[in-house]
Amino acid sequence: MKPVDNARHAGDALYQAWLAADAEAGPQRAYRLACRLRDPLRQLGRVGAARADWALAHSLFWMGRFGEALTLLSALRLEVIDPRVDAGFRHIGLELLIPAQLSWTLALLGDTPAALAHAESLKIGENVATPTRHIAGHIAGHIAYASHALSQLHCFLDMPETSLTWSRRARLATEHGDPCELAESARLLEYWAQSRLGVAADETGAQQALAALRRRGPAPEARAFSLYAQALFWQSPRHAVTQLDSALDLNARCSLHLWQARLFHLKSLSLDAAGRLAEAERFLHLARETAQHQRARLFLDPITGIESPTFAAPHMEFAA
Repeated sequence: MKPVDNARHAGDALYQAWLAADAEAGPQRAYRLACRLRDPLRQLGRVGAARADWALAHSLFWMGRFGEALTLLSALRLEVIDPRVDAGFRHIGLELLIPAQLSWTLALLGDTPAALAHAESLKIGENVATPTRHIAGHIAGHIAYASHALSQLHCFLDMPETSLTWSRRARLATEHGDPCELAESARLLEYWAQSRLGVAADETGAQQALAALRRRGPAPEARAFSLYAQALFWQSPRHAVTQLDSALDLNARCSLHLWQARLFHLKSLSLDAAGRLAEAERFLHLARETAQHQRARLFLDPITGIESPTFAAPHMEFAA
């Protein structure tokens, strides 16, 4: 085997190990692997280095370390990446992964206009007919990934109507190709959006999706239950404390801290609705403290009652 082939094999094997760890256990196992990716992957050139930086940014994002994730993502340049080399990783292309991760990260940091601008490049197939069985599963998989990423973005932004539209498009695309196994997650995004809008939600479908994701590992269950608990809050605020607690516990086990500030905030509102005012105040403080520490302006503004018109850059400190 040629040296370049050996390098590709070693780099790809470590990358696949990271993918598997992230899919099953989240950053709790995947972060350490992500930190080791750059040296073996940079031997494959710019594409390998970009894959390594995206993977580390992805792990940092789900750990709630949004500023660090943005620093990595902002340095990536899609125009210098050779798609023929990138295709060798047998995964969704960087042309989708990078803008998706950038849009999510910018949204959490409070720069909604930039987040939506990066999301525009995800709208592949928006003007294409509905996927059919004649369309390659590869293309359907890309449409599913992009649609799911857009639904997730609008869930972060608390825009349920748009999130609902994209979640349904993602589920439709998965019927023709679902290499990333997004159908169940898309169903839970749909459930969240319906609950947020106050319309009838598909409880049976949500339970089936939760059960399927639970079988895949603790991280899929934690990510899924975060959406489910938030949906239940919007259905009945005063009765959601137990589910929100469960979501916080599941996320902590996997070092998934992305939703922590919002879950603390919703728990505070749930406790307040139930008349448990002292506890509500304590969790409101925790929510504010967490959002400030993470520099998650998107989650902080609703807590403080201030909607920030400008973007608080990652290096800027929040006011006390």
